[in-house]
Amino acid sequence: MENRKIWIADDILSLVECIPQIDDVNNYKCWRDKATQDGYNFKLEDTLEEFRSHPIKSRFIATIQRNSDSACIGSISVSPEGSVPDLAIMLYKPFRHHGYGTKAFSLAIQYCFNVLKIDELHAGCYETNIVSQKMITKCGFQPNPQGNQLEEHYLTREPIMQFDFVITNPNKNQ
Repeated sequence: MENRKIWIADDILSLVECIPQIDDVNNYKCWRDKATQDGYNFKLEDTLEEFRSHPIKSRFIATIQRNSDSACIGSISVSPEGSVPDLAIMLYKPFRHHGYGTKAFSLAIQYCFNVLKIDELHAGCYETNIVSQKMITKCGFQPNPQGNQLEEHYLTREPIMQFDFVITNPNKNQ
């Protein structure tokens, strides 16, 4: 197992350095999963090589690693500088519905507030994604209706609402 820089950790998970030449394969497979595509309202049709030629732009990106066995179980990122800081997560299929998303999101919030000094974080999910809505609110985010966006569903072309949630850094202005 390769040594990766640890950005932040607790007793269960670590957010570690993303190594594209290693993590791209799992991230690509995750993007090809229908549940991921539904969660992001996007269908990836690129080849792995095309996927690799368009790296995710972010101010922070990490691989989510389970501490017990160093398994890489997903990725988490914050949108690029100059944009609304939006926290996004992808868990690989075998690791969903075990509480890892909530743990990883909580760690990322701490890192964003304490290290990156972000004052306010946003997170979004579609109206049909009840699991993500529960995870986001469990992590302390509050609904932010003025940030909701009506979009077109990537398959049906029907309108679908992306809900916006926000959390404020408790150390803001300190």
